[in-house]
Amino acid sequence: MDEFPIRRSFIEETFPVKEISGESVREKNIRHGHISTLHIWWARRPLAASRATAYAALIPAPQSIEEAEKIKNFITELCK
Repeated sequence: MDEFPIRRSFIEETFPVKEISGESVREKNIRHGHISTLHIWWARRPLAASRATAYAALIPAPQSIEEAEKIKNFITELCK
């Protein structure tokens, strides 16, 4: 009866929170020489965390530990 099995996403299984948090803090503390400091918005949202969560929500959950590590490394690099 299940024609469309429910597949979990990467963000539901595992997510590199520590690494993404570190990049978000670094991004927020940039003060000079970066285009994002041209105008400081009132409700500034870290772009690193936004990119990581959007990507992790769209891709399927990993099938193996090696695949999970590979995706975690990719997401960490995506946020830089």
